[in-house]
Amino acid sequence: MKNIVYIVDDHNMVRIGLKAWLENHTEWRVPKDFASSKECISCLECISSMRKTKAEEMLFPEIIIVDVQLINETGFALVKKIKEKWPEIKCVMYSMFDTTGFVLQAKDSGASGYISKVAKEEELLHCLEVVQNGGTYLEQYMQEAQNKVDSIISILSKQERNIFEALLQDKSNKQICDEFFLSSRTVENYTSRLYAKIGVKNREELVEKFK
Repeated sequence: MKNIVYIVDDHNMVRIGLKAWLENHTEWRVPKDFASSKECISCLECISSMRKTKAEEMLFPEIIIVDVQLINETGFALVKKIKEKWPEIKCVMYSMFDTTGFVLQAKDSGASGYISKVAKEEELLHCLEVVQNGGTYLEQYMQEAQNKVDSIISILSKQERNIFEALLQDKSNKQICDEFFLSSRTVENYTSRLYAKIGVKNREELVEKFK
């Protein structure tokens, strides 16, 4: 195994600090790090076109750590692009947000792991090891809530699932309308249908049930 990881995070101190810790305290190496998704994709395309020598191949990442929020784009969108073009690369979402809605969206995007930025360094290292070996990783305290979510999403349509994720991320109806190009009445109808399927009366009960 090469133990090569990239980091994508628009917070310079977080990105540089994480890179330094990994390279100084673990066997992982971070030959590339980026402040934006555009930089990351450009680099991957460049390296992919040159993967003819052993040296070039050694620069190609096994794992990319991606922040949930990036400049002009979400980390989820970046993960989708990476998995579509380079399915062999595994992605780990790294975020200050640890609610079930964000974890569910990470899974839908193709991420293999989700870990909060307040996690201990040893837990991040364990996450990378699990993902490197083909597993999926969630911090233990997230797993119980995610099990509840997994028990309900099979009965939801694709659009209901999208809105379910958005509600669990505490997005307003207007934000949901703008994100999915839906009218306010359509969002209200989907939301009412969700409440009925899940067995709750309002948004507060829904969030409480799955937190």
